[in-house]
Amino acid sequence: MLVVGISGSPRKGGNTDLLLDAALQGAQSQGAEVKKFYLAEALCSGCLDCGQCLTSGHCHLQDEITEIYQTLEQAAAVILASPVYFENVTSWMKTFIDRGQPYWHQDKRALLTKPGLFISVAARLSTDFTSIEKTVRVFFLSLGIKPEPSLLFAGFEEQASILDDPSALEQARAAGIQLVGRKLH
Repeated sequence: MLVVGISGSPRKGGNTDLLLDAALQGAQSQGAEVKKFYLAEALCSGCLDCGQCLTSGHCHLQDEITEIYQTLEQAAAVILASPVYFENVTSWMKTFIDRGQPYWHQDKRALLTKPGLFISVAARLSTDFTSIEKTVRVFFLSLGIKPEPSLLFAGFEEQASILDDPSALEQARAAGIQLVGRKLH
C-alpha cells in the first residue's frame, strides 16, 4: 500500500513539513510504503488552459508534476500539506491542483476510491481555514479521493514552532495511522 505525501511548503523542516513527516511515519508504522514530494522544488509549469486534456484525458505538459500525478494514481491514500498563504494554499500547491484539470474533466467525484488527508498550518491564531479547506476538498473530490477530517493548526509562525504543541505531531501520526486503517477496512 502506497501513501503519497505532497508538501506545498517552501520550508523543509518547517511546521507543515514536520506534520507531514509525522503523518507519513504513522502510515509507515502500519506497513505502508510512503513517498513524499516537495512541490517548491519541482520543475514545472502551471496550467495553460490549452484544453488538450478535454480530448486526450491527460495534460500534455511533461514535467515533474506529471510524475507526481502518475505516482498519485498508484497511491492508496494521499496527504496534502500546505501552510496558509492569503487564506489559501501556497502557489506551489495551487499550481499542482490546477494541473489536475484532466481529472476534473473525467469527473471521478462519485468514485471516492482512496482516503485523503489535508494538513495546514497558519501563523495567525484567528485564521479562518474555510477557503483553504474548500480548495483542497474540491480537488480531492475531483480525483475520487474521499476527504478525511483535516488537521488544522493556527498560531505557528516561526519555523518548527509546532514542536511547542506537544500533541500536534502525535495528532498527525495518529491521522496517518487512521488513513491506512480506513483504506484497509
